[in-house]
Parts: sequence; C-alpha cells; structure tokens
Amino acid sequence: MTRLSALTGVAILVLVSIGCAHAPPPAQIERWSENHPEAARELGEWVREHKEAARLFFDWDGHHPDKSHTFVTWAIEHPHQPLEAFTLAHPGWPVFDRICESHRPAAEAFMGWCRRHPQAAETLMSHPHGLEWAGHHIYATYWEMEGH
Repeated sequence: MTRLSALTGVAILVLVSIGCAHAPPPAQIERWSENHPEAARELGEWVREHKEAARLFFDWDGHHPDKSHTFVTWAIEHPHQPLEAFTLAHPGWPVFDRICESHRPAAEAFMGWCRRHPQAAETLMSHPHGLEWAGHHIYATYWEMEGH
C-alpha cells in the first residue's frame, strides 16, 4: 500500500466516522406504534372503518412510496387544503386518482390523520413502503380478507 492510498483510506475512515457520529440513528419502523401510540391507535381505527381503501393505500405505498410520501407531506404542509387541491397539483397519478374517486371519505380521513399526527405520519413515511409495512405487520387482522 502506498503512503498516499493509506492516507486516503484514513481520511475516508475519519469522514465516515464523523458523519456517523452526527447523523441521528435510523428510526426503527418496528417500534413505530410504540413510539406513536395515539397515532397508531387512530390509524388502526381508520383501517377498520375503511378496510378496502386501506388495502388500496397500503398497496399503493408498496408500489409508489415516493408518491405516497409526497401525499402525506403535502397534507401536513397544507392543513387547510382539500383533496382536490392535491390532485390538481399532482396530475397524472392514475392509481391515486382511482383510490380517491372510489374511496373519497377514506382519503379525506387519512389526510386528517396525517394532519393530526404529523410527526408519526412523517416518521412512518420516511421508511420506503412504511405504510405498506404497517398495513401488513400492525393492522393486517383489521383488513385482510380471504383471497388477498
């Protein structure tokens, strides 16, 4: 090993360790419901009330995690805007549009949940497929039906 490559390796190691020391530890999605019990309880109520819509939202997050995160963030950042404002600002989202057309009350209720529990919603959505994970690991018994 040359002196230059040894120094480069040490510099990289120092930079990595400095970055790791200042970066917050990754949130553990497995503890989301423990860390946000009220939000978790309310999301469970939403799932029970809107089983089919919940299944569709979980599936949508599984296939479009960036879009679902965008929706949650927008709902939080625009607390007085209706669902139509989001769909107008985000054209060309056919799956989301179909969910909203057939399950509008559920979509509006989900927006309300995001707005009441912004930290919990953002924490969940900061994990790719976080909503889908919650649907299958926390709320599965609330919505899963035979054949799904």
